[in-house]
Amino acid sequence: MIIYLVLGIALFLVFFFWLSGLFFGAPFQSSSDKAMKTMVRLSGVKKGERVADLGSGTGKLVVEFAKKGAIVTGFEINPLLAWISRRKIKNLGLQKRARIVQANFWKTDLSRFDIITVFQIGYIMKGLERKLGKELTKGAKVVSNTWKFPGKKPAKTQGYVRLYRF
Repeated sequence: MIIYLVLGIALFLVFFFWLSGLFFGAPFQSSSDKAMKTMVRLSGVKKGERVADLGSGTGKLVVEFAKKGAIVTGFEINPLLAWISRRKIKNLGLQKRARIVQANFWKTDLSRFDIITVFQIGYIMKGLERKLGKELTKGAKVVSNTWKFPGKKPAKTQGYVRLYRF
């Protein structure tokens, strides 16, 4: 009986951490610490700037930007990942600078943000480029881990991390 419980929990976790991404966006994959630090550095974030992390996962990048003084909103569609992120933010006492919204970022107006971070998947980048091009103010920065926007040339590249200006 216990084996079925363990198997059930394992299947549940696989669905929420990976397979749910196939239905709702990109599957969950955490940025490496090196990529995360590169994303923060390339963004040139300043205290008080508004940052959105699209598909924020466990909130690792949200926390890092909040520690730099940014006002950060993570958008995460997966309820389990959103819950984990919120707990992490609360435990670190960063609630005044960071929050997680359980929402589909495709249905969210991103015009209020100075910096957008993404670690999505290749097949959405063309549509995301169009969305960001319509919504972001001139000069807004987008930092992408791994995936390229097909119609934009990056302002800076370091390893697999690219900085775009919109």
